[in-house]
Amino acid sequence: MNSLEDYKTVLIIGNGFDKNIGMPTSYKEFMGSEEFKDLITKDNSVLAKYLDYKKSHDGTNWIDLEKELGNYAKILNNGAKIINVIPPEIRGDMNYSEIQSAFRRDFDFLCWALKNYLKEVENIKYPNEKAANSVAYKLIKDIIRERKPYYVVNFNYTNFVKKTIMFESSGYSTKNEILQIHGLLKKDIVFGVQDNFELERQHVFLYKSHNKCQKVRGLPQILENADKIIFFGYSLGETDHSYFDDFFKNQTKKDCRSKSFIFHHYGQDAYDDIIWQLKVLTNNRTSYLNQYNDIRFEDSSKTPK
Repeated sequence: MNSLEDYKTVLIIGNGFDKNIGMPTSYKEFMGSEEFKDLITKDNSVLAKYLDYKKSHDGTNWIDLEKELGNYAKILNNGAKIINVIPPEIRGDMNYSEIQSAFRRDFDFLCWALKNYLKEVENIKYPNEKAANSVAYKLIKDIIRERKPYYVVNFNYTNFVKKTIMFESSGYSTKNEILQIHGLLKKDIVFGVQDNFELERQHVFLYKSHNKCQKVRGLPQILENADKIIFFGYSLGETDHSYFDDFFKNQTKKDCRSKSFIFHHYGQDAYDDIIWQLKVLTNNRTSYLNQYNDIRFEDSSKTPK
């Protein structure tokens, strides 16, 4: 294995990678699956009913699932007042004590349902024609053909990026490593809220850092060592800020090691969201990030197929 010093290109991917290659891996698609519906109809999960209620009443028919887990935990901190916050069509005849006691079980069931759903998605034939023509797939091909060692930091639970690399690496001896930050479906998945979310002691299981399968060791060194960092399908959402807080703040300092950043986004809203997240991560020093680094944005919704 090459030393870390050799890996000057780092690719960071999120769910947008799987979506770009045509896979139904979004939380919205999961919440429309039989696995999620069974949580409501068969397991009588108050948590699942609450999430479904929030999605249908949001106006956009979409919610940030992990963020809503934290909001639900806050509701449960209200004791007997829970009854006034959670509608009767969600809680049924359960009292507040029963709802609180069921939370961890409901959370575990939700994780299992998500794993089972994504395992089915992984069984889809891959690569296929749609995937091979995608921007994400072509990006992997381009990185491989540079014939330089590269590191992939994968925030997805799926292994589609590994399948892509294995399929396209034939005839190339390019060294690569993959860091699965949030675990793998064959073991356990890291699902929950970031460390700076205020929770009560009884809800500590919601923290991503609570999960023993979280693989973050070495991430700061991987980022610091890189010359070029490519983000694809990863929005730098607040539930993952703890992974990048120190790194981006450091890149706004005059004596930082300058880097090349390429942010792939899908459309204007995604661009706006990345800019906002960078503003937060740099503590309102985005202009300094631009001064001391080479930053580019690529709109994959406009990239020729």
